[in-house]
Amino acid sequence: MAVRIGFVGTGWVAGQHFKSLGQVPEANIVACTDADEEKAVQAAARFAGAAAYTDYRDMLREQDLDAVYICLPPHAHGELELELIGAGIPFFVEKPLSNDLETAERILEALQSNPVLTSVGYMMRYSDNAERVKKLLAEETAVVARSIYACDVPGPPWWRRKELSGGQVVEQTTHLFDLARYLLGEVRSVYGRARRGLIAEMEDYDTDDASACTLVFQSGLLCDVISTCAVKVGERSLEVFTPDARAKLSDGTGRLTVERANTKCTYDGEDDLFVREDRAFVEAVSGGEGCGILSDYRDAFLTHRLTCAVNESMASGRPVDI
Repeated sequence: MAVRIGFVGTGWVAGQHFKSLGQVPEANIVACTDADEEKAVQAAARFAGAAAYTDYRDMLREQDLDAVYICLPPHAHGELELELIGAGIPFFVEKPLSNDLETAERILEALQSNPVLTSVGYMMRYSDNAERVKKLLAEETAVVARSIYACDVPGPPWWRRKELSGGQVVEQTTHLFDLARYLLGEVRSVYGRARRGLIAEMEDYDTDDASACTLVFQSGLLCDVISTCAVKVGERSLEVFTPDARAKLSDGTGRLTVERANTKCTYDGEDDLFVREDRAFVEAVSGGEGCGILSDYRDAFLTHRLTCAVNESMASGRPVDI
């Protein structure tokens, strides 16, 4: 059956979903909403008969939607999700869930009272290479792990203000925190520190330049996570050491390298992770079951809570229990 989909937010990440949903036969994009009317019109023009809106309330009132994609900046979450829950409309929401913990808590509480189908854009969970690491760790004990998200400052002005974006840990490195949870289990406590002053001349910039934190998992495993937006040559990866192997999974390319004493195997990354996560969501909406969805709102909330705890620890200078 065709799934009638509305979009709220038509920026870069929405564009990735536009392309991937074109490879999902059941997907039918019928409406696009953006506060910028020109962007809404341009996005809707990509799909035959699709309508353009500047207010999602008009879209919800005028369209008979089976699902909504939420592709908004972190600080813009809350009201839309609550309206969709009240209307019983399934939704796919891009990470992060919000710029703070309280907004996500309100949405999760509403979902517990009025469940609807949800999916969250932690696309690395759909990687074959992530499954290879999962299989490795089912057979061998993880000794220690480390992760890094290093890049230049992203373009959107809201990203530079921590009160709007939540900071790099919440907005970007969340992908690696989620991957760590998915592969290594739940976290018991965190301890983080951050620094500023490296980026001094950028207008309206008010967020951490670099940070480091240690995750203590319930299993006792330790994982260090480094984040920085102050470098031109970057990296995004999660690396796990077992007694006999080192597995390094790149969040940037999806490539996996597994190295042992006398062997080294490399597995190329996949370029269709958006397609995989979108297909899982659309098929779940169409079939009424969410078995193919690897990150629903409840699970993604645990990752969001973790990143917010890292922010809390960096602000206080003390460890935070999860």
